[in-house]
Order: sequence, then structure tokens, then C-alpha cells
Amino acid sequence: MESRTGRMSPGGAATRVFAVCATALLAVTVLQTSVAAAAPITPSDPLGLGDDPVESVLDTFGLGNKVDQDPNNYAYDCPDILIVAITGATDSESDRNPVDEVDRLPWSNWVGNVTVPTGEANAEYPGRVGWVYVPYASEYGVAVADPVPTYQESVREGLSTMTRMIDENKTACGTSTKYVLLGYSVGAEAVERLAVDIGSRPSTAHVSSDDIAGVALVGDPYRPAGTASLDKPGPPGGGFMSSEPKDYGTLTDKIRWACRPMDIACDAPENLGVLPLALNVFGRMHFTLLDPARTVTDFAAVSSDVAARTIAHVFSDPGFATSDESVLDVMLRVSDRTEPTADEPAPSPQEMFDAAQWAMGPGRSVVEAKLAAEAKGFAADNADIPQLWEKPYIELGFLQHLYYWDNFPDNGRDWESEKLIRWITDIAREKSEKPPVIEPAVPPAADGAEAPRVIPPVAPGYLAPPAAPTETVPSTWEEVLKSLGLPPEPGK
Repeated sequence: MESRTGRMSPGGAATRVFAVCATALLAVTVLQTSVAAAAPITPSDPLGLGDDPVESVLDTFGLGNKVDQDPNNYAYDCPDILIVAITGATDSESDRNPVDEVDRLPWSNWVGNVTVPTGEANAEYPGRVGWVYVPYASEYGVAVADPVPTYQESVREGLSTMTRMIDENKTACGTSTKYVLLGYSVGAEAVERLAVDIGSRPSTAHVSSDDIAGVALVGDPYRPAGTASLDKPGPPGGGFMSSEPKDYGTLTDKIRWACRPMDIACDAPENLGVLPLALNVFGRMHFTLLDPARTVTDFAAVSSDVAARTIAHVFSDPGFATSDESVLDVMLRVSDRTEPTADEPAPSPQEMFDAAQWAMGPGRSVVEAKLAAEAKGFAADNADIPQLWEKPYIELGFLQHLYYWDNFPDNGRDWESEKLIRWITDIAREKSEKPPVIEPAVPPAADGAEAPRVIPPVAPGYLAPPAAPTETVPSTWEEVLKSLGLPPEPGK
């Protein structure tokens, strides 16, 4: 037991160690039947647990060191199509093995609901499809004791790592491999930024749009308002970080979004005003529960940096006063430090002093006129904020953000993940050799010679078109419960 000082007594420590060991051994015993049925049984491995039973149990919960690579994953063999998948927040680590299928949390590795079934759909064609998961911190900056990477640091790491992985694979495989970029939530933000970059590159670039077979953005915080959702009409809103149209250049026709109504990440109201700015500021801060002073210090530092860069921009751009760009636009841009090009230093103290002197002196009339003009439109810019609680964004937003994946089979719905599987498989078929032609059966020849062999269809379970799309995307509590096969709320 623990002493009054909070330290563990020797007897208490021994008891804890014994309890942990006993729990591990009990877990091995309880899992014996189920694991033995799933794993190969050999004389040297009667339980099918591998060389280290405890390590195998830990792997079940993503805590071990065993790498679980899917047998249909040809990522290291220069496949025809390589899916470069980047998951959402809290669903990855900087040192994650790119081919490891072990979930880090029970609800994690969402994009695995696309990659693994795509491999199964193409299992009859070794080397056609492979996939890798982008290792990155995927944190929000929230921790108990030690600081973890902030949201923007995570996005920046994911973008940098994904870019490097594609570059290195292109060097190794040349033009024999094409890439499908798949991003979910925070990962979609990183993929979206990379798509803008690649789409603007010349055809002579090491990795250009010619190397990209497709881009899939699921729950993208930067989805342009009203874009289609997997080739069907999409929700009217756009990403809560930005819903403005973007120039994807030569990648425009290769991008597909998946967005569910009321998923605030990709279907937010248009006029949210200062909300994206607040999220940019919070996205650069550490929220360490045992070190609240760090949060306060971060807020002061980020706020000062945003103010300094905004003033410097206004000071250095003589055309700002007559442009359509607002101070809020500038603050949104300078508060985003995720892009690799965002390494320019903050203004020096002397530059800040000069800018302040200009704003209070020769440029005062310019600043006042600009602010007066913007004040008139401030209400309109923030007019949709009340919709966040007037409509079921708060109740449904988080749930809708999780319902892209076929984690509830046999309920008659055609999930977004299943549509993505078919889409990527079609891309892989087009990239690889043409599928075998199904020849009609020919009766045996009169002389008894063997009839030509009839080649069966390719993985019909995944490649066949879905059943008639009679389902609708749930957009209310009752519809969501019904789609999951759950009873409605009492009294409904």
C-alpha cells in the first residue's frame, strides 16, 4: 500500500508488480481459445502466439513491437498503385512503422478501413496495390505532464514526412508506381496542402501530377464549400478552417472529397469570422495540465507574434489600404505556421517600432479608414456563428465525423469507405494490365479436345457496382440511430 507521503512502500510495489504479471498471464489464458483459432498452430507454438506470448498480447493493444504487415500489401515492391495514407489526430506516432496495421487505440487507424480491403479486393493480382501510413505525431498539444507537439506542429510534420516518403519512393520505383493520396481529418489537411503544391509543379518536377493517380480527402477542414462528395452532391457548407475555392492546378480532376452533412470539419457554416483565427492560435499552443503556466506563456507568445506579423504586413504593403484583403485575412494567414515556406523570421523589434510609429503617425488615417470599412462587415463575417448551436452541429458533428467507415457491417448502407475502395481499385485496374476478358463458355469440340478455359471475374465482391443507391446520408439524431440499427430515443 502507499504511504502517507504518496510513495509506494516496498510491499506495495511488490504487490503491484505481482498484480501486473498476474493480469498479463490471465490475459494470455483468456485469449488462448480465440487466438489459437486465428493464428497458425505448430508444435513449437501450441497457442499460435509467436515467440513471445506477452509481446503478442501487447501487440493486440498496439503496445508491442511486432510489425503486423498485411499479406496483400506490396508497398516495398514498387506496386502499380501505392496508397499513401495519413490518419487523423491521436492516431499515429512519429516513429510508427509505415506498414504496421496494429491500431494505436481501439478506435484508431480509420484509414485502414480503406487500405486493407483494397488489398483484399486485388489479392488475385500480386504487386498491383500497396499502402503506407505516414508516421507523424498527430497531436493537439494536449498532455498531462510533458508537452507534446501542437496541432500545427503535427500538421507540418505530417506534410513534410509524406512529401519525403513520396519523393524517396519515386526515386526507388521511377514511373512504375503511381500514388493515391488518402487523408482523413487532420491528415486530410496535410494531403490538401500537398495537393495544392503538386498541382502547381511543372511536369519536369521529380514528383508531378503525372505521378498522382488520385487524391481522397475525408472530413477535410479545407474542403471548398459545396463540392461534391464522392461524385454525388455534397453538403452546402465547407471546411471550418477555410471554405474558399482553391487552385489545385493539374490535380483538379483527380481530387475526391467525402463529407457528411453536419460534419463541422468539412460542412461548417460559411461566415464564422474569428473562429478559424482562434483555432489557428490554439493550434500553436501547448495545453499541459500540470503546467498551466506554459499555456499562458504560449498564448502570450502566439498572440504577440500574430500581432507583430500583421502590423508588419500592413506597414510593408502600400496597397493594403485600398485592397479587398482585411486585417482578419492577414491575421489568418500569418497565424498559420504549418507550411514549410512559413519559416520567415518575425519582425525585429526595430521593425515593430517603425511599424507602430507609422500606424500612429503618417499612416494613422490609412489604418483608421481601413478599420472603419472592415467594422461595417464584421457582423456579416460572423453572422453564421449562432448556427453552431441553432442547428445540430454540436450534437451530430463529432458523430458524423466518425461515420465514414464500414465499422457497422450488414446494415444495408454503402459506406464512404466502400466507395473509396471501389474508386481506388478502378484506378489500380486502369494503371495495371487490362483485366482478363471473360470469354463465353464454348462446348467441347467434337473430337473430344478440351474446351478453352473461362476466366472468372476479378474480385466481384468489391468491383461490382453497389446496389441501387436508395439510402440517404443521416443528418438528424433519428436518422443516425436508424443507420446504425439502434432504436430511437425514448418517446420518439
